[in-house]
Amino acid sequence: MDCTLQPVHMCLLKGILGVKRTTPNWSVLRECNQEPLQFYWFREAVRFYNALLCRDSGTLAQVLKADIVMSTVNKKCWSVDLLDALHGLGRSGDFQHRVRTLQMIPLSEFVVDVRKSFRSIWSQANQLSNEDQTDKAAKYHNWVALPLGR
Repeated sequence: MDCTLQPVHMCLLKGILGVKRTTPNWSVLRECNQEPLQFYWFREAVRFYNALLCRDSGTLAQVLKADIVMSTVNKKCWSVDLLDALHGLGRSGDFQHRVRTLQMIPLSEFVVDVRKSFRSIWSQANQLSNEDQTDKAAKYHNWVALPLGR
């Protein structure tokens, strides 16, 4: 899932801060206490999934179940993006199991796991020497620019 708004968001933040366009994105996001837009999508996708499970509609439950079953065959299903995005989290196995068995994902545990992953990147960047910072900035920028899912 490509986030076409991320470059616009970064341009806006850099303009607000009054920094050059060549300033690393990760440092601008950190300065503005922002997360990449993909993380906002990620949280909303989990909230949407949980909301689908809470509905009293049998049809909606069948559609969700069919989408999850089809995700093993067809990579264009909505649940494929959600399942792929869960990779890399500390409790990804548990979260993926919950999706496949149509159980709710506890938002409190999910948000803690996402923020922990995000903060580990910041702490890794802070521990590097100055000559490694440029390389880390490039790696982090590439990681942020990577689409969630495919």
